[in-house]
Amino acid sequence: MQIEMNKLYSEDVEQSILGCLLVFKESIKNIKLIDEEDFFNEKNKKIFNLIKELADNNKPIEILSVKELAKSKEMNEKNIFSYLIELTDKVVTSANLDYYINQLKNYSTRRAVVQKSVENINNMYQIGADVESEEIKKNTIKSISDIKTATVIKDEMEMVQLISETMEDIDKKYNKRDDLKYHTGFFELDKVTDGLHEQELTLIAARPGCGKTALALNIAENISKKGVCTYFVSLEMSEKQLGNRLVSSSTGIDSHRLRSGWLEDEDFKKINIAIADLQELKMIIDSKSTTIQEIELKASELKARKNIGLIIIDYLQLLKSKTKFNCREQEVADISRKLKLLSKDLNIPIIALCQLNRESLKRTRPTNADLRESGSLEQDADNIIFIYADEEEQQKRIVNTELIVSKQRNGPTGTVRIKFDKKTMTYLNVV
Repeated sequence: MQIEMNKLYSEDVEQSILGCLLVFKESIKNIKLIDEEDFFNEKNKKIFNLIKELADNNKPIEILSVKELAKSKEMNEKNIFSYLIELTDKVVTSANLDYYINQLKNYSTRRAVVQKSVENINNMYQIGADVESEEIKKNTIKSISDIKTATVIKDEMEMVQLISETMEDIDKKYNKRDDLKYHTGFFELDKVTDGLHEQELTLIAARPGCGKTALALNIAENISKKGVCTYFVSLEMSEKQLGNRLVSSSTGIDSHRLRSGWLEDEDFKKINIAIADLQELKMIIDSKSTTIQEIELKASELKARKNIGLIIIDYLQLLKSKTKFNCREQEVADISRKLKLLSKDLNIPIIALCQLNRESLKRTRPTNADLRESGSLEQDADNIIFIYADEEEQQKRIVNTELIVSKQRNGPTGTVRIKFDKKTMTYLNVV
């Protein structure tokens, strides 16, 4: 496949940048933003490398010093000298340097994408028939995503950039302080956590039968109603089962009667009203994905197509990895780490439901140590919330339940009270 790479660069842009670096001393601070491969013209690459070597050694950067360095490297300094003069004659100001660098990086990225695309096309002819299509898609997407679009500023420039971005984030949060889109809808919990947060992994854990799925589904519904597209991955229940729960929660009809079909005319009136609202929910339910790799791929695609703002996984210990590990603990550690990185990459919150180990039965209230395969989960999670109700309460229809916030990386811990209606699988605020 023949690619005309020479159409993916600008000689004027490359020369203007080199001219600024040679003429204006204040421009040298920007040299860390540029890589050799950002230049297409080989002569411009050589000049840039000479300038960068002088800069790295804290030597003056001017036509004569570049010429002498070229001479020491046995380059044709006469040709270089005349070219350097040509470069400096072209620039009269450094005011547009940022624009030129941005253009340079754009051209560089385009060439890298084209080159990587050609490699991917060639690889398609060599991949074995046993390689799964999802793995092919994921690797292809990753190969493009891994292309560098910017150069990291090092040393003291890192702190300048960090503090600048931190102030932007603080200002953004101040201006959006009334934005409650990530509040769960459970008032006492939101007072402690201030809702969910982008780039954070939250674990909701409980013993079997304590209503983990119900709480997650209630949170998903509450947040979806505010226009946040939610990706709900269910490894335990089917789409229809979750649909029944949503209808039961919205109508107040006993979930058992819905499942068994013992309904009355009045029930259907409630269902018809609820369905109209439920169909408007920005929620995607997936019961087919069973591996972390499948979820990573689908989440990335849904972020691009639907701009998902929340992922909920029910539940983590049922999730598998296509990568082989020596033991389940290593597999869970890899899964939890991937979920944390996914929340950062997509800039959204992720909730993962968790089971507790058998040791938790020996204690009244659960602790972080009770998380099954707990070490990596406790480390990777930004927030850990336990659902707890004593045995006597669990026998009632309306269960007085505690939500124990045992870990919050960026906030306080504490316990809040909430009610759970077992008939409709709905959590309720304590009035």
